[in-house]
Amino acid sequence: MMPSFSSFRLVFLAAVGTLLAACQSLPAPKGFSPAQIAVLQSEGFVPAQEDPAWILTLSDRLLFATDESALVPEQVERLTSMSRNLLSVGINSAEIRGHTDSTGAADYNMKLSQARAAAVAAPMTEQGMQLRPDQITGYGETIPLSSNATPEGRQDNRRVEIIVSPQ
Repeated sequence: MMPSFSSFRLVFLAAVGTLLAACQSLPAPKGFSPAQIAVLQSEGFVPAQEDPAWILTLSDRLLFATDESALVPEQVERLTSMSRNLLSVGINSAEIRGHTDSTGAADYNMKLSQARAAAVAAPMTEQGMQLRPDQITGYGETIPLSSNATPEGRQDNRRVEIIVSPQ
């Protein structure tokens, strides 16, 4: 006995309906959750130009003395606390960008900026942040925030920025 045309039609329509329903499912949410945003804001992060990333704000940036890449104990404590807070809301990765002022040779500044980024990454990874080597980058003197013509401007440029993006 052969199945009737209406049986094939019914099976076909059910299959098409199931596929259409699957296409109507919502995509994964883009961006951070409200809880994640609250922690980012409490830690001093603000939305970055690289939407939907967030970056540590100017007042809370990690600044370094001239020709220095070592962190002082207070900075280590700050990074430790920040990493724990980020991890508590499921933010477990970041991009670390080291920078220098324009004092000194460009190749030396590139190495110094990489050392600064690595210094910031170390306490973060110790807390459980998952940072790949390509997420820890030195930019040398190539991306100044301020003019290198003044001591204040050079201080602004001796920094490390921490950028987080939704996963």
